[in-house]
Amino acid sequence: MAEFNIIQQYFNFEQNASESIVKAIGDDCAILDIPKNKQLVTSVDTLVTGVHFYADVSPQDLAYKALAVNVSDLLAMGAQPLAYTLAITLPENDKLWLDAFSKSLKETSEQFSINLVGGDTTQGPLSISIQVFGLVKKHKAILRSGAQIGDDIWITGTLGSAKIALDINHKQDRNEFESSLWNRLVRPEIPYHFARKKFFKFASAAIDISDGLHADLSHILEQSQLGAEIMVEALPLDEALIEVAGIDKARQLALSGGDDYQLCFTANESFRNTIHQHANKTNTRVTRVGKMVASKYSLKVLLNKEAYEMNQASWQHFSTNE
Repeated sequence: MAEFNIIQQYFNFEQNASESIVKAIGDDCAILDIPKNKQLVTSVDTLVTGVHFYADVSPQDLAYKALAVNVSDLLAMGAQPLAYTLAITLPENDKLWLDAFSKSLKETSEQFSINLVGGDTTQGPLSISIQVFGLVKKHKAILRSGAQIGDDIWITGTLGSAKIALDINHKQDRNEFESSLWNRLVRPEIPYHFARKKFFKFASAAIDISDGLHADLSHILEQSQLGAEIMVEALPLDEALIEVAGIDKARQLALSGGDDYQLCFTANESFRNTIHQHANKTNTRVTRVGKMVASKYSLKVLLNKEAYEMNQASWQHFSTNE
């Protein structure tokens, strides 16, 4: 099966109509219509075999994660998902693999209300690049530069579980705790419903946690030109993580581990009740873990108000740290 036959059979699937999508798959470019009171936000991520996922990961999980981690970027900006393009490099034309990948991609598209509008298919080592497009009300995008002195620092979901899952990848018989942690890695539960509505009304700054809380929060500090204090005892941890790793290692992983794709956001303390009410309505776990302070670029990590030493570095491409 040639390239265009693959696109037609596996990626030109039926999707929900959208007034903003004038033309999707079938021409050299897609055409998107942007409402007058909205702005277009966009982001792109690439997943490479051996770097972002193991070669034996199921096509269903791979399709889900490839799209979910990109939608997570839109959520961090307070944007509504609109459309995406897919550039996929395949080592071979495997019908069973493509069937499973395509079906999961369609289901995930429906889950996050986002339409596939184009892309590219090539042959080579397996890699997937997805570019997402979203809409946000003019001048209402949540920026990393918006944090203010005294703002609370919040986390959705739990942290550290995806990182520990890497250590149990090749175990033949995983117990129930290990299986739960593995699912956190291959199918991260992004806070879709929490971020889709009202998020921009209380969040002053936000970022999705892909490289670890310490590293990603540092981007907010840099852009907002402020400092922060994190309370280690408040970090949200999965019970399975504590069971497998122990509380000390779990805390280290929560600070430095990546691939969680939860939101770290700041908000004025006056919104505490609003945030909890919104979290309850959207069935989302939220935890207040610290506050923004005036000391520029300083990130203090404290355990019971005493300095806490991190012994693991966050992930960075091209870095020798692990």
